[in-house]
Amino acid sequence: MLIDAHIHSKGISRCSRLTVQQVLDRCAQEHTQGIVLTNHFKESYINEPFRDWTKRFVKEYEDAKAYGEQVGIQVLFGAEVTLSRTPNIDYLLYGLTPEEFLSVPVLYTYTQEELYRYCCANRALLIQAHPYRNGAVPQDPRFLHGVEINCHPLYKTNEKQRVTAFAKAHDLLLTCGSDYHGDTYKPRCGIEMPEAADIEEFVKNLREKQYSLLIHDIVTA
Repeated sequence: MLIDAHIHSKGISRCSRLTVQQVLDRCAQEHTQGIVLTNHFKESYINEPFRDWTKRFVKEYEDAKAYGEQVGIQVLFGAEVTLSRTPNIDYLLYGLTPEEFLSVPVLYTYTQEELYRYCCANRALLIQAHPYRNGAVPQDPRFLHGVEINCHPLYKTNEKQRVTAFAKAHDLLLTCGSDYHGDTYKPRCGIEMPEAADIEEFVKNLREKQYSLLIHDIVTA
């Protein structure tokens, strides 16, 4: 199945233009079989008590999963964490269950090393999202499980050569996603793997390297 591993919806990610239903309708049109809903976990996006926000975050996922069942798309749970001390660097977190997320710490206060160690302690993967984009540089590879080739059309290039070279140099996983916000066409891209029933199985397939990447080459002409 093809899983787009980096998707946002406007109920949590205020920069996104589409509801979960609209997002999944777009994914169905371009024959994506699954997504990881990775809404933003970012200090500036949270203007309510933290536990109220985690409940809304999980509810957004539950709504997406229910609609996905109607349209035949598997919806998996994830998050995109931005650390307050490095606001131009984002990390994709794969592996927490929705139930675990309800008691998640305030991760944006962490350092990269602290976030990595939290992920390791909770069977999760920490992937740097879109390195090299807008001046962002790859972070300390000792505290990453992988890096992402990102295919968002707004940014003109997926940087696959540089990202792939960095991953090979440091023995890191490579992932792929669209970072879809509904502000461009929906590129068909992501991770092809055996069917993943939940985020734990998705992570298992990544760890065991039972996957390949479908990379969208952005056309700017």
